Amino acid sequence: MKSRDRVVISWPDPWQVEGAFCTSMIELVRSRGSRIDGVLRVEGGLLSRQRNEIVKHFLDEMTAEWLLMVDSDEQITPQAFDKLLSAAHADERPVVAGLYFGTWPGNLLPQPVPHLYRRADDGVSVVPVMDYPRDQIIAIDAAGTGCILVHRRVLEAIREQADPHEGRDWCWFRDLPVNGLWLGEDLYFCRRVRALGFPIVAHTGAILQHRRRYWLDERQHEALRTAETRR
Repeated sequence: MKSRDRVVISWPDPWQVEGAFCTSMIELVRSRGSRIDGVLRVEGGLLSRQRNEIVKHFLDEMTAEWLLMVDSDEQITPQAFDKLLSAAHADERPVVAGLYFGTWPGNLLPQPVPHLYRRADDGVSVVPVMDYPRDQIIAIDAAGTGCILVHRRVLEAIREQADPHEGRDWCWFRDLPVNGLWLGEDLYFCRRVRALGFPIVAHTGAILQHRRRYWLDERQHEALRTAETRR
């Protein structure tokens, strides 16, 4: 990223924002304010709609070249911000994802899974990139949009190719089934990006903490005891 390029930071607000997220954002703006051109916060309970509204406001009302989307249950450090910007390039790397972790559905014990993906052999679904190189820029097919830096021209290109029935203000993020598989709004966005010929990369050194919540009972206790016994 060129030093003169500035970033708008955005997040969807589900009416309940983590205190640690607020603290991290305050520190980021305090220490990296010269690179930040504003913030966008959209309230609501439907994530795909909030993300679309963020992009619409960014394109229609702001002039910065880059939009950084960060979810409000994460913590972004100035160091992670720097690594995202260092990887960004309007032509060569117009979409840069950070590294944060979720959990794989159906596991009894929480198993951290990176929200970085490559296309599976069936050509439709994706698989997580479990064995990634540390602190490097890597090519991927999709990422969670809980931390992703996108250049303006990518978002404008998607709008230009919007389905008339979909509308120009709701064309970036959708939740829908594809070939019998459910496609979340983040993977839908990445499919649109890749279909237009834009590459997606991740910087595995731009690491964010991600808050998760679980219901626990004796099943998890017994599963952990069994796992420890087998060691």
